[in-house]
Order: sequence, then structure tokens, then C-alpha cells
Amino acid sequence: MSKQNKPNIIWISTHDTSAKNLGCYGDKFSHTPNIDSLATNGIRYANAFTAGPICSPSRTSIFTGMHPTTLGTHHHRSAVVRPNYVQLITTILKNAGYTCTKPDTDLNLYISPDEYDDFLDPEKIWDKKHSAAPFFAYFKLGSPHASVFKLEPKDARKERSKLLKENQLHDPANAPVPSFIPNTPLFRERYALFYDAVTNMDKEVGGILSKLKENGLMDNTAIVFWGDHGTGYPRGKIHAYDDGLHVPLIIRFPKSHQYLAPTKPGSTVSDLVMHMDLAPTTLRLAGIPKPDHMQGHDLCLTENTLNRDFVCSARDRLDNNPEMTRTIRTISYRYIRNFFPHQPYASFYPDGGFFSAIPAVGTPDRDFWETSQLPGKEKIHDPDGVFLLLEFPNQQGLPSEYQKYLCWQNKKPLEELYDIKNDPEEIHNLASEPSFEKLKNSLREELFNWMIETKDLGLIDEIEIASRAAHYNEVNHEVGRHCNNFQRILETADLSRLGEKSRDELLNRLKDPDSAVRFWAVTGLSTLKSDKCLTKTFKPLLDDESSCVRLAVANQLVGLGRGLMTIPAFSRELKSKILWNRLRAGAYLSYHSRENLKHMKPLLPILRTASTNQNIIGQGHESVGKNNRSRNMLDSQRDVITKQWVLDRVIRRIELS
Repeated sequence: MSKQNKPNIIWISTHDTSAKNLGCYGDKFSHTPNIDSLATNGIRYANAFTAGPICSPSRTSIFTGMHPTTLGTHHHRSAVVRPNYVQLITTILKNAGYTCTKPDTDLNLYISPDEYDDFLDPEKIWDKKHSAAPFFAYFKLGSPHASVFKLEPKDARKERSKLLKENQLHDPANAPVPSFIPNTPLFRERYALFYDAVTNMDKEVGGILSKLKENGLMDNTAIVFWGDHGTGYPRGKIHAYDDGLHVPLIIRFPKSHQYLAPTKPGSTVSDLVMHMDLAPTTLRLAGIPKPDHMQGHDLCLTENTLNRDFVCSARDRLDNNPEMTRTIRTISYRYIRNFFPHQPYASFYPDGGFFSAIPAVGTPDRDFWETSQLPGKEKIHDPDGVFLLLEFPNQQGLPSEYQKYLCWQNKKPLEELYDIKNDPEEIHNLASEPSFEKLKNSLREELFNWMIETKDLGLIDEIEIASRAAHYNEVNHEVGRHCNNFQRILETADLSRLGEKSRDELLNRLKDPDSAVRFWAVTGLSTLKSDKCLTKTFKPLLDDESSCVRLAVANQLVGLGRGLMTIPAFSRELKSKILWNRLRAGAYLSYHSRENLKHMKPLLPILRTASTNQNIIGQGHESVGKNNRSRNMLDSQRDVITKQWVLDRVIRRIELS
């Protein structure tokens, strides 16, 4: 394809917006005329899903065309070295003659000066001096970001809906509150502010479309509108349900390239797609072959188009919260496997839970309760929904009728299964229903096969990946490529599903030569009935050669009331130069009770030193990290999430214990 025949390509992304929040996807409360018009003149994908419900893994998959779990970019705000052949989509297009805007920097990758400095800011793309070459432009619109939920109406008006007239604001009284969220004035107010922000974002989309028309570019420009993941309310963003994973995707093929469109303008495609498909699809539009490593599918019309039977997504660490959830979605059902069922859904779970009274202000109990939450205004932003507790009379906890919803509990079921057509909110878990046993087993098998085939690095703990990557020039992806033990690791991770029948085999696997197997043996035992006899079994593992095993064991021993014996193990990791080791040590401690934390006071000096530790990663990352253009994200991981949200909070919890 000659340069003259190549189309311009525009990506327009929105933050934290589920597909169901847009008018063209059926939301009657939403007002999105520009996006709706784009759908009328383009193709709307009714079943588009993201690789993960968190921004940085999700966006990394879009810019690389790979599953984050294969590339090793599945943990939020991580610093990952990639193979040289894995290039960002912007770099591939630039090397093919496109004028490109800068890539997103909220990726879990190092971004070099060559991948960033010579790329344009989005608004510069309209400059006539760039018109000789076809262009690729990426516009990132942030009005609907979850942080809108922490804003007062006057602040939201200034920051998130300034393009709207007063008569375009949404009436909180009519906000469509999900059944699993308490229908309160505060939530309706904040949800209406979110919808105002969505309409504000729609107006920004309209501004981009107007620029294309003014410059006579509509006929030769492909326009792609997509969301990174779901809405920022409780059980949306960060969770492995449709509310977190079902995203809007609209592609308007230009007149010059309608022959590549899978159907005519104004149509809806119901096939299961993933938004990491955008990378190979964009390359196809540009006439560039899809690299072999890309796992996304080309959505353009092709004789070899393969419709998916299912899509798989992953939820891993967010901020303080070590997590591993895997899910498979067909047209009709969603199956979820929670590998850390002993942990709550909420990253910041309130002491006493969502249904207990909040201690009175000014009391020691209230001071300790506050340390289980994000500090200051961030508490309102929290997508876990803690801010809703503060609205009820006498702060007695959420109403008891909400106890039936899993998202408010202090632990998760091992498995979840939902009938999407009859239960679109995914609130009736069918996993224990005998009539669905065959379907559940089939979906689990498909999911596990996908995990093995794609070499799911979530099966190897985050800090263990960092340790193993040192043998492969720090490249996480190579850890997966060289691991020949995924089957046994997954088998071990799944053993706890068998309940007490798995105890003996889990105990046996504590001696396995593979540290990943030992980690899952410890984790599996933690999901079973508490057994203080484990103290003798666990104690030698405090000196295990693997940091992830040492910390997992230390975490369990603190829960068994034997915190004093874990001080050396926690101290060792808190002194590490590796940020992820310090973060994990603090994160484990942050979930423990006041009673158990009173034994951890000897750790206070070490925690205070760890809180000021400026090291992020080991020496092997220095060459790629020196001029990293996404450095601000890593600094935030160290200075805000690790220091303020985890270590300083743990220090205060131990002081008050």
C-alpha cells in the first residue's frame, strides 16, 4: 500500500467507562450524541472486553497487542523490561512512515526516548506541515475517571463537566443505581456527576470529529473509540465482572477502506472481541503485517476470520492488593476463578467489615478503623465503596439486605458462574448449583487451558518473577517462555478448590523444588480451616530461598498469632532495594487485625526506613530505566502507593495496636 493510499487513523479513548454507560449501548440516562453518531456511521462492537479491569495492564495490552499475563505486565504500575521485538503500536506505525502522536505513558513498560520524544502531542496533529504523511493520533479523554466520585458538585463542575450547560447536567434523582449498591443521596449525587463527566467526554469527541471535518479528513480517516475498562463505582473498575471488563468499542472505517470493514456502517457486531485486537487491526488498516508475537485478532474483513467461542481476562495486583482472579466469558455465561478467596473483594477493607458499626470519632477504636482505609479524600474516591458507610444514620454499617451481595464480603468464593442473559448484573452465583456443574467444569477447563497456552505469568508471584527475570536480562516474558512447569503450578494453585481433601497434598508440596509450587501450597493452606499446628510446619519456610515463599509464610504466621517469629523475614524484605518486595511486605501486614499487629512493634524502625527508601528496582533495570519516559508512574508507585497508602498506614496501625 503506497503512502498516498494509507488512511489516517485516530484512537479516542475514555477512562473508566463501561459499554453500558453510553446511549448507543442502551443507557437511557446517558447523553452521548457524538459517540452515538459515530456508532451510526461506524460499527459498534456489542461484546468487546478488556484484558483486565485496571488501567495500566489494560492499556499495555492495547499498545502491544498481547495479553498482559503473557508479557508480564499484569500488575498495576509495574516496571517491565520487554523483548526487543515487542514494539509499541506507535513505533511500528512511525517506522512505516506514519506521523504519530505520543504513546500512553500509563503502561507497565519502560518507554525509551526513541519511543516518545520525537512523537507529537495530540493537538499538533492538525498542523498542516504534517499533512504530507498519513497520521496516527491518540486522544486520551479523562473526564469520567473514577476520581470524579470523590469530588463535590462544585468541583466536579469545574474539573469534569465544564463543557456542559446547566440544563445538560444529570438529575441525581433519576440515576440508575445498580441493585448491589445502596441507593443513597450521596451515591446518586456522585453517579450523576459521573454521567455529567461522560457527556463532557462526548463533547470532546465531538470536538475531534469537528476538527477532522474542518480539515477535510473524514473520508480518509479511520476512527476508533474505546474504553480502557469499566466504571469507577463499587464492583465496577478493578473487578472481573462485565461492569469492569465490558467496554465500548466503535470503529468507523473510512470510505477509502470500506472494503476492510466486516459489515456495513451502522451495524452491530455481536462477536466476542478484545480491545487488544486494536493493535493488529490498526496495522491491517495501515497495510502492515501483524507481528508473530501479537495475540490480538485482526477485526478487519478477512477470509481467515475466526470467531471466538470465549474471551479471557485477568485481575492481578492493584496498588496494595496482591490478587489473582481469572475469568472466561462466552456470549451467555461468565465463569470466575478466585485464586485468593481468603481475601476480600475490596482492596481497602474496613476493619470490622461493611456491616459493622463505625467506632465513634475521637476514640482509639476510630483512629485504628481509619487506618484500614485510604487517607483523606482518597477514601471517597475508593472504588471499594467505603465512603458509602459514612452516610448511614449513626454509621451502623450498610443495611443488612446488602449482605447477599458478594462484593461486600470479607472473602470470596473459589468459583463464580453467571448466566449473563438472565442475570446481566452478575449477582446470582450459580457455581454451586448442581444443574450447572457440567457447564462450570467445562468453562474451568477452557480457562485453565488458556492459562497454560498463553503462559500466564500470574501463576508465578510478582516478586518471584523479578527474581527469575534476572537470569534473562530482566525480561519478564522470558520467565514464562522458559518455564516448563506451568501445569504443575496451576494444579497446585487449584488444589484448594477441593477443600480439606487437598490438605495433605498441599503439605507435601511445601517441599517441592519449584518455589512457585511452594508459594501456592502455602496460599492454598491459608484458604483452608485455620490450623495452629501449621506453625511447626511453616517455621522452616521463613528461611526459604524464595522471597515470595518467605513472605507468604510470614503472612500466615502473623494470622496465627505468631508474629514475633516473622520479624526477621519481614525485616529482610522491607530492607530490599526492590520496591515490589517492600510493597508486598507492607501489604500483607496491612490486612491484619489489631490483636495480631501488637506483636509487630519491633518492625517499626525498619518500616519507617522502608517508607523513605527511594530505590525502585535492582541494578539490572538501570540501563532501560535511566531515561524512562513513564518514570512518573513508577515514582507514584513508590511515593504515593507504597509509602502513603501502604507503609505509612501500616506504621500507624502497628503504633495503635
